[in-house]
Amino acid sequence: MDIRTDLAVEAAGMKKAPVEGIESTVEEKGHIKIERIEIKSDEAARAIGKMKGTYVTITTRDLSENDKDEYEEMCMCVANELKSILNIEEKASVLAIGLGNNAITADSIGPESVKNLLVTRHIKELMPEEIDESVRSVSALAPSVMAFTGIETSEIVRGVTERVKPDLVIAIDALASRSMSRLGRTIQIADTGINPGSGVGNNRKELSEKTLGVRVIAIGVPMVVDAVTVALDAMDIAGATEDEKRVFFETYRRMEPLGADMVVTAKDVDSLAKRSSRIIANGINIALQSALGKEDIDRYTGF
Repeated sequence: MDIRTDLAVEAAGMKKAPVEGIESTVEEKGHIKIERIEIKSDEAARAIGKMKGTYVTITTRDLSENDKDEYEEMCMCVANELKSILNIEEKASVLAIGLGNNAITADSIGPESVKNLLVTRHIKELMPEEIDESVRSVSALAPSVMAFTGIETSEIVRGVTERVKPDLVIAIDALASRSMSRLGRTIQIADTGINPGSGVGNNRKELSEKTLGVRVIAIGVPMVVDAVTVALDAMDIAGATEDEKRVFFETYRRMEPLGADMVVTAKDVDSLAKRSSRIIANGINIALQSALGKEDIDRYTGF
């Protein structure tokens, strides 16, 4: 059953047997679970439909809860995992791309995240005396979607990348999950790049080292699931057999002209989007600006 998911850990988990060429580890820190997957071979990548590379999946209880300690733990966890994947020099410059449509809450993770980033490139270039030289050069862009701009997102990003010449690109986007329980509770970090719009089945041209000429780190939060996922989860609870689920799935897919190819999100999507985008932004800020303390970053960004 071809059920859409952007999470490598889910794609690998849907296979009935372990896939050769994939290594995985799991670590738990209190209520935070960290799953790391490394896809090492082309065969393994094809088997689960993901690109070769490293994927880190961080899951907590609920990103909408107003627990300050939990919020700070998640920020630091994202920062630490991001640092281990970035592997860049202290003076390397970074361009952050907030993918998605800010007019749709479930697709606003990217644009909302870049709003809260500590951008410094303009200060370092125009007023270098006003900023410590150890502060990293960071720029940010929210290119919106092709429906508004008439321009392929990859074209916009490629043009800006060629002009700004960053050493690294971080792309932030909303994702799709196979499980309702992951909505707004999971953050995935990958060193493989990203396909904008994949979360809602509207794949655009990929943003990767192959297309941009620089490394691309992807960060995302699942905000939607296939509508069929809800039904299949209910069938699991009811004890349906695999054959029964397969018959349902095949029947459901025949309804696509009637709107079966739908995605759904959580009822508290507003708070989930707001909190998860802030966690991503602060995690990136902490990871990139090691010369600044967390208190300085909070003050500059208004957290």
